[in-house]
Amino acid sequence: MADRNYRILLDGRWSLEDLTTFSRIYFQNYSFIYCLEKEVVRTASLRTESVLRQYELRHGLSYVNIYDIFRSHVEKQDRPQITSISYASPGWIELALNLETATQFAKVLAIYLGAPVAVATTYKKLHKIFIDLNEQRKKHELKSLKLDAQKAVEAQNLSNELAEGLGFESLNALNEHTKDVEESSKLMLAHYRRVSRIAKFVQDGKASFPYENDDWQ
Repeated sequence: MADRNYRILLDGRWSLEDLTTFSRIYFQNYSFIYCLEKEVVRTASLRTESVLRQYELRHGLSYVNIYDIFRSHVEKQDRPQITSISYASPGWIELALNLETATQFAKVLAIYLGAPVAVATTYKKLHKIFIDLNEQRKKHELKSLKLDAQKAVEAQNLSNELAEGLGFESLNALNEHTKDVEESSKLMLAHYRRVSRIAKFVQDGKASFPYENDDWQ
């Protein structure tokens, strides 16, 4: 196997819509880890600061914007390219990419799928904090309204739990860059949504993501 190749195993019946969704969401997850997972992926330490300098939630950029920014920071040679594909039971998609990043995402999925209900519960609690905050902003017509001290601590603790449930090891570094519990938390919330969408393919028996070399052969 080439040093830059990673094989995602396929099974079951796939629609064209499945393939389109899978490709888009996989690249979003891959880009997030490539740019922000400083503790694991060597490339990320070069990119985190420049990525986050372009993105601040409080300035109104959407999640579409941040994932566009992530994607723009993936070096050309590291952008996933299909080297082979076999649609069978089982089949595969073999990609040429940054192997550190692909392997880390496979580990993220394994961690998440170990306790998906618990991670979803943490997500819902953290998400509600910011839904409530947005309602208060609208009520008082004050976009700059921040969480009070107690809620900020609660949000940080939940963000820590969510990062752990997603196998994200660089939350402290992310916090240092954003200096804002809301920004860090909302990035983790966005990451959860994309991890859970790819995980659904695993739960449905359509894909698996090995991360030991012997399993790729």
